[in-house]
Amino acid sequence: MSAVTRGKIISQFHLLEEKARLLNIEPLQVYLIGGGNLALRGLKSATKDVDIVVLNRGQFSLLQNLLETPLPKLPVYVRQHRSQWDHNLGMSAGYTHPLYGFHLDVFVKRVLNKLYLSEGMVSRAEAPEEFGSHEWFKVLLVSKEDIFLFKSVTSLERVRDLEDLIALVETGLDYEIIIHELETQLSKDESLRSLVPRIIHRVDLLTKQIGTVKGLIHLSEYLKEISG
Repeated sequence: MSAVTRGKIISQFHLLEEKARLLNIEPLQVYLIGGGNLALRGLKSATKDVDIVVLNRGQFSLLQNLLETPLPKLPVYVRQHRSQWDHNLGMSAGYTHPLYGFHLDVFVKRVLNKLYLSEGMVSRAEAPEEFGSHEWFKVLLVSKEDIFLFKSVTSLERVRDLEDLIALVETGLDYEIIIHELETQLSKDESLRSLVPRIIHRVDLLTKQIGTVKGLIHLSEYLKEISG
């Protein structure tokens, strides 16, 4: 699979906007949460895939139709997999553009049975200026603080996520937003407490890599307090 650069993301998303216009679909809103988000921010040169979250099954169906419907000279994506369950929360699918090696992972509301795209995350998300004119395929970037949280709960073997976390910390983060968002998610789903030791481990690794950062220390103290 080839690397997905910032330029490739912009090009493909503009084509999807044109395709959505020609298909005359209802407006579709997608939230970028991973490496694609960082690439569009200029914090990462390229990513292996682009992670997208939509809010409900209706938006998922619209996106599925947009990606899979053939139109001349416009991108058609091939579905690689789809979750076995078919409901509003946590449903997922993977798509690849066979010519350009552009891979999309799509999630409905919840990502890999872990964190949710919450109301707070939605309210903090912003449309990058490159897609400000989009009317049918609207692209929003979740905040840097929310990407930090999503990337702090990934598999510990994913070394590139630690590199991404370092890049995020170096831009300057509001750690109170991270703490408040985690508190909100834990208050709505107690099972997420199982993720806290993983976040602690990631924060400890970050501290070892980049030294003392006041906000990280504060986050670490909070995490250890709630872990009991």
